[in-house]
Amino acid sequence: MLDLLIKNALLTDPDSGSQTLSAVGVEGGRISCVLPLSDTQSDALPSAGEVIDAHSALLFPGFVDFHTHLFRHGSQFGMDADLLVSSGVTAAADMGSAGWVNFPAMYKCDLSGKKIRLSAFLNISPIGQPGRGINEPLDRETVSAEGIEKILREYPGAVTGLKVRLSRSIVGSLGTEPLQLAVALGEQFGLPVCVHTTDPPVPADEIAAMLRPGDIYCHAYQGKGHHAAESDKVIEGMLAAQRRGVLIEVGNGRVNFNFPVAERCVQAGLLPDIISSDATPATYHSSPAMWDLARVVSKFLHMGMPLTDAIRAVTRTPARVLRLGDKAGTIAPGAAADLALFRMEQEEITFCDSDGNERRGPAGLVPAMTFREGRVVWKA
Repeated sequence: MLDLLIKNALLTDPDSGSQTLSAVGVEGGRISCVLPLSDTQSDALPSAGEVIDAHSALLFPGFVDFHTHLFRHGSQFGMDADLLVSSGVTAAADMGSAGWVNFPAMYKCDLSGKKIRLSAFLNISPIGQPGRGINEPLDRETVSAEGIEKILREYPGAVTGLKVRLSRSIVGSLGTEPLQLAVALGEQFGLPVCVHTTDPPVPADEIAAMLRPGDIYCHAYQGKGHHAAESDKVIEGMLAAQRRGVLIEVGNGRVNFNFPVAERCVQAGLLPDIISSDATPATYHSSPAMWDLARVVSKFLHMGMPLTDAIRAVTRTPARVLRLGDKAGTIAPGAAADLALFRMEQEEITFCDSDGNERRGPAGLVPAMTFREGRVVWKA
């Protein structure tokens, strides 16, 4: 007997986009079977201790929120990771809230023992991001390769990348030097680098050209200062970087998403590889400029991004970058039963960006239920 059977769920093939009404069986926290209901009718389904009728709701791998801030006990930006399950999230990464000095505190207080799978990108600055108005030091004399190496040695597997912020207000006269340093450290330790690019000191295509395949250009659709849609030349440079393997990330947040920039980029084919929330206490279910990861996905559906591409950007791709293996990003026998049910709502709502622009359209994906290793951890 199965532990759990989710029947009448609409599964979307991650490659073709085709949808199949299916039943998914779970045993021991892992997916044991995926049965198309065209082949196996309801009366022939295996028995289970718990049966959930999805009533044709969409069943996806649990969303992976690649960019969040979770250091509640050491940063003004930190939120409780357990809240993320209400947006269909079963795995997440803290994006640079802590540096090597305070990472142990974040790990012990805010990453361990949570409902979802968690890892972190380590800020190259020793103190990370303490809060609004407190900028992290990023000069070469302060950044410590030895300190970073110490954390990687003492917390194996907990750090999945390095983070650097490249806003003009943060780097000042240092310009792009902190990014060059971050890329060198990424090369030294075999880790990807995620660069925050809101109001950067140089054009977007110059930043993208400095990144390696597998590095992440974050806040790609922000509209402050230099941005990705500044000119046709910049867009082409961004597309060229994406073609050689640089990952384009949303990181919506409170101040990092602009509809006119995003719309021009989407029309030019510069779609995000990773859709992420940049969730903080000020944004998660608080600010209409972000709201939650499902809402951010729905923004891109509204702009014409195919559902298959959008779901890949919150499941398979971030799961690969975070080295989650079969623990996320797939619905297949043997994989972890980290899943999320969504309704596709047609009722119109107002989507908001960071700069006062609004768009009206169907609400899109609305979370209904989240499963972690086959157990319901949240339902609407």
